Amino acid sequence: MSTAPRSTDDRATAFDLALASTWPVAMFVGVVTTVIGVMVVAWPDGTLKVLSVLFGIQLLLFGLFRLIGAFSSDTAAPGLVGFIGVIGMMAGVVVIRNPFEAVAVLATVLGLVWVVGGSIELISSIADSSMRDRGLVAFGAVVTIVAGIVVLAWPGPTVTVIAWIAGIYLVVFGLMICYTALRLRRLES
Repeated sequence: MSTAPRSTDDRATAFDLALASTWPVAMFVGVVTTVIGVMVVAWPDGTLKVLSVLFGIQLLLFGLFRLIGAFSSDTAAPGLVGFIGVIGMMAGVVVIRNPFEAVAVLATVLGLVWVVGGSIELISSIADSSMRDRGLVAFGAVVTIVAGIVVLAWPGPTVTVIAWIAGIYLVVFGLMICYTALRLRRLES
């Protein structure tokens, strides 16, 4: 028996052969990802509404579990935990009843985060003379600030554009997964 270590090519081939048995799963994931991407591009408002409702359900469940947890004997601050649970449930109901307004609120929060984060980066790049690639960091910060201002000025249309970008990304990513699945299938033969 040889005690020589296996080459990198041998390990890569063994890894590829192990993955080859999963090509149908990869193809399924690729097709589903591509279809979801096409749906997001074709119906961005509907997709955002569905995501908003799912987020509302998640908030509702989060609140319910917090409320139940408030009655647990080992809860440190049951009043606070119960209050957070009730607030979470109320927020969930509001989001489910008004999904488009919830998307606009989330876009507004995103815009604020971008403006504040970009401002901090810009100030840091100006104040820190030893920063590497200061100009590039400052440029990125300005782009982030401008993007945040655009989102704050037009939250609804901006979210739709973000949905389109996400949909296109999903289509490309799904097609890449399908291509990988076909390559895995070839390894199996």
